[in-house]
Amino acid sequence: MERIFQKTLNEYCNRDYYPWHMPGHKRQENLNSHRFGVKQDVTELPGLDNLLAPEGAIAESMKQLTQIYGTWKSYYLVNGSTSGILTAISAVCKRGDTIILGRHCHKSVYHAVMLLELKPVYLYPAMIQPYEICSSVTGEQIEQALREHPETKAVIFPSPTYEGVLSDVSAISKIVHKYGAKLIVDEAHGAHLEFGVNAPVSAVRCGADLVIQSLHKTLPCYNQCAILHICKTEAKNPSPDNRFLTIEELQKQVERYLNVYQTSSPSYLLVANMEEGIASMEEWRNTRTVSYYDCLRRYREKWSTLQVLHLLTPEEVKQAGGFAYDESKLVIGITKDGLNGAALLQELEEKYGMILEMASLHYVLAMTSVADSEEAFSRLDDALQKIDKMLVKENTSEIQTRIKSHAEGEELLPTEEKKRTNRKHWMWEAEGLPVRDFVTVYPPGVPVLVPGEVITKEKIEYLQSCMENGLTVHGVEALGEEK
Repeated sequence: MERIFQKTLNEYCNRDYYPWHMPGHKRQENLNSHRFGVKQDVTELPGLDNLLAPEGAIAESMKQLTQIYGTWKSYYLVNGSTSGILTAISAVCKRGDTIILGRHCHKSVYHAVMLLELKPVYLYPAMIQPYEICSSVTGEQIEQALREHPETKAVIFPSPTYEGVLSDVSAISKIVHKYGAKLIVDEAHGAHLEFGVNAPVSAVRCGADLVIQSLHKTLPCYNQCAILHICKTEAKNPSPDNRFLTIEELQKQVERYLNVYQTSSPSYLLVANMEEGIASMEEWRNTRTVSYYDCLRRYREKWSTLQVLHLLTPEEVKQAGGFAYDESKLVIGITKDGLNGAALLQELEEKYGMILEMASLHYVLAMTSVADSEEAFSRLDDALQKIDKMLVKENTSEIQTRIKSHAEGEELLPTEEKKRTNRKHWMWEAEGLPVRDFVTVYPPGVPVLVPGEVITKEKIEYLQSCMENGLTVHGVEALGEEK
């Protein structure tokens, strides 16, 4: 067998690209004090403990996690945040239950809805213009939804979002618990908040019941590394129908479903790497982390003077109704007609070797972490300053024409609107519908279309534009079939 992928991977990694994307270790081999290789790639052996039923070293390591995060119990995840989200929802919801979710949730939340045949009630956040990104969900939205659906078992939303917008978890948790429901926060993009300098407070410490974090996104950990927290809350009053789970009952349910969604052959390399990543973040609280946040602050201030490129600010987020903003996310918009995020992403890669996390039609996103040095920020600054000066002087069409369309001339959807009922069309197998019945621009993995919503002309035009500009759209094939 020819080693095609290995060759491609090695060639890519040997190029002078800088990763302004996840994972948070930024491919720096010497970042952590310990390296892990084939010698540590072992299975469940005597003396090494079992991740799915820990009693020894892993149990002791997880006990340390509770001390660091102030949780009831925390669990290492080797299947990424997806396994944590599926576990959390399954632990508090039974088949057919009602769940309130932010419409901007990751697709894994929708997969849980599908698997459990839940009744979804959507919360639609306000939009931050001109970026077209979601603002915070509000306590008022959630209270109204709970009044209309008092049978709700759980509320879930992302905070921070992919772009760094946070919701007021402290206030929301009180509302959710008043109605006897559980609050699950998808904090996949906020694993660093616990260790930040003047950063927003993690949902773990804001009254949520369950919090899921992707360690690999912003901490020095390998892909697939994540953590699930059962948080200490003050929710004590049972709901009228006695559906309230005590924290001990919640723990039993969580551990039951971790055994369902986690692999039965967990990687001990990942477990060791997670322990090392968190230990390093603890050690760096007053050293490397302080330097990183200082560097981030200085360069954000410098980039505020750019004329065509524009960095999203906390002030803009709050003006759009957002509760708080995580400034470690660099959302860079374009204020000149004729250039979109996809073109800017390609320009940064091809001319300057800057590989950003993602692009939309309206912005690009660069993810930062403690692994980013002064030299890395300086290199990104050089690229942004040169592109900005070029855009001030020149027409943007030169860059825009470089975009390689992956779907030119392709018919995306019929133009008439379609409407489906929520309950009926979540039961895909029963209806004979294709499983990939979401339409998602990836990343970030938030479905643009889900079963039960009206498919409008505006959404069709948006998806068509994404495809024409080289963005990746998943699930389009499902929409050409008659439902």
